Amino acid sequence: MNLVVAFEAILVVCCLISLNLARQAFFPANLFWAFGAVCIGVTAALGGFKFAGFSAVEPYHTTAKYFAGSIGMAAFALGALAGLFADFFIRFYWWILLMLLVVLCGALLLGQWRFSTNVQMGLVGIIFLIGLVRLLSSGMLAMYLILGVICLVLSDVAVKWLALNTGMDPLNIYHVLVSLAVVSFGLSASRDNWE
Repeated sequence: MNLVVAFEAILVVCCLISLNLARQAFFPANLFWAFGAVCIGVTAALGGFKFAGFSAVEPYHTTAKYFAGSIGMAAFALGALAGLFADFFIRFYWWILLMLLVVLCGALLLGQWRFSTNVQMGLVGIIFLIGLVRLLSSGMLAMYLILGVICLVLSDVAVKWLALNTGMDPLNIYHVLVSLAVVSFGLSASRDNWE
């Protein structure tokens, strides 16, 4: 069996674990965490088929990869924001969800949903800043957020270096780091049970 397919399968399993953990967060934060995990999980599943030899799914995998990197990352950032501003999100969740749904539908229809690398890194930076702020009140929750961000940043900047020093395929290292990030975000969401 292709080793890349195995790492894609591991990423899918990690997304399912994160999805299960995200259910424990309060509404609507759990929707944002779950949506981000589902985006990455679908991308990993399509990647598994692609690397297994089903070349017909390659365009779908490419689209899903960009969608997960843009809209999925935005969903994770919204989940972190929802935890930080829990009172506001719980009070106005219906209007927030309606507005975000309209924005998402408009972006999808107009084809403007693909974020640049700078915007994607900005979203990761927002999650990191929220993690730093939440260190004051929610220690482990914040640590999981920060750990997830560190894994995402390493998956972007340190894959080649890690591949040279470990002898592993860079793509497999990327999948391991993204898997760790997704599980860390799920653990963070599971601790965010605002009452």
